Amino acid sequence: MSQSIGRELAALRQKLDRLPETEEPPPTTLQVLNRSTQERAWQQFFVHFLTPEAPHGLDHAVLEHVLSGLAERMDMEFSFSRFEIEDIRIAQEVTTDAGIPDVIMWVPEEWYICWELKVHASEGHDQTDRYVSVDSFNGIGLAKDDMPAEGHHYVFLAPEAASPPTANEFAHVSWEWFVDELQAFLAASYDAYPARTTAQLKDFADTVRSELTMTEYQENQREMVEQYVEHHDVITEIEAAFDDAWTEFQQTWGTRLANTIETATLDNDSDVSDKYAAVELKMGSGKQRQWTFRQGSPDWSWIFPREWWQRLDTGQPITKTPKPNARVGFLHRLEWDRETAVGDRTLVVYVRNAPSGHEDFYNGFAKRITEATTEIESALSATNFTMTGNKSNIIRGEYEIEVERHDGFFDAYLHALARALNEGALSNPALVEMIDRLYEDTIQNDVFL
Repeated sequence: MSQSIGRELAALRQKLDRLPETEEPPPTTLQVLNRSTQERAWQQFFVHFLTPEAPHGLDHAVLEHVLSGLAERMDMEFSFSRFEIEDIRIAQEVTTDAGIPDVIMWVPEEWYICWELKVHASEGHDQTDRYVSVDSFNGIGLAKDDMPAEGHHYVFLAPEAASPPTANEFAHVSWEWFVDELQAFLAASYDAYPARTTAQLKDFADTVRSELTMTEYQENQREMVEQYVEHHDVITEIEAAFDDAWTEFQQTWGTRLANTIETATLDNDSDVSDKYAAVELKMGSGKQRQWTFRQGSPDWSWIFPREWWQRLDTGQPITKTPKPNARVGFLHRLEWDRETAVGDRTLVVYVRNAPSGHEDFYNGFAKRITEATTEIESALSATNFTMTGNKSNIIRGEYEIEVERHDGFFDAYLHALARALNEGALSNPALVEMIDRLYEDTIQNDVFL
């Protein structure tokens, strides 16, 4: 069974390795606004840039460019004179007796173009047939009989892959073609128009391309989705096995850590809860000290000498959270930093001043840590720990989880955690003694019950 899973994963890895490296492009404005697939938004951009009176500084330039492109198409018997450019009118969502076309362009008594715009939606029931059959565009007072027969034109502006319009009179013009025209216009008119306008034109063109044309990044994403579906059973089986092992590790890491550290001895007679690991640790000073490895939590996994977590009203060490209490200790957050540990093979360990026990202690201890910054930094100089300037996670360290050097991921995690505890405490009496002193000074001088 394991050989079969290994072969399937090897085949999957081989396929993924063949994909080119790509990065996701920055989102366009419409994508940021979550409107990149809305026909109304595309229509507004379309009409804005083609309307000469709009405040974009383009005058008739884009309109003339697009109409010239339409006149060159073999599927449209459309022509216009540049002398007519000043007379062209544009209206959106024009009412008729048979529906509302998206855009009408016209020159009185000469010609009109009825535009129907689609993005991802299909044509409504006989929609284009109905627009061809109406006698007039009532909303703008335009009767078709007022135009010569050769001046009646219809455009179905939709993705290249969309189903063609039902009415033969409508020419299927693609958004891809329209974007090519915009980009040709931008290339030919570089630096001739306001920078904001040309940026907006390019942004709209990028939106259309992003939505309708697969980028290399999107092709990669689609291929990975297909691979996920193809190998779903084995991926799910592996994820379930890891989740089970992760849950067990949450419950047992403290006991397993104690068995990893040579100078540690489990104290089975301790009054610490059976859920946690009570440990006798030999410190750098040669003295034995009682520690608690607070396993069993999916996230807040504390490691601390018993004197660093005590009730302020009785002075007794505790392992739960009755208030008021003073709590300082080493901490690794299994669930919070799971992706960092598994994905980046990096263990993050903190020295934490818990804010929830008592406000006087929390603020007083943080203040004393800041005042002792120089001494603490000296004690940390040969370690992977650094001070953060944060009142809660006052010290932070990162340790590589060296899976290749140990018997699997969890064994490597424990050895990384043992290295952190050794550098921060077992072989660092200066740091431990400083925390001892600052802890006691804070209780004696800053805490008022």
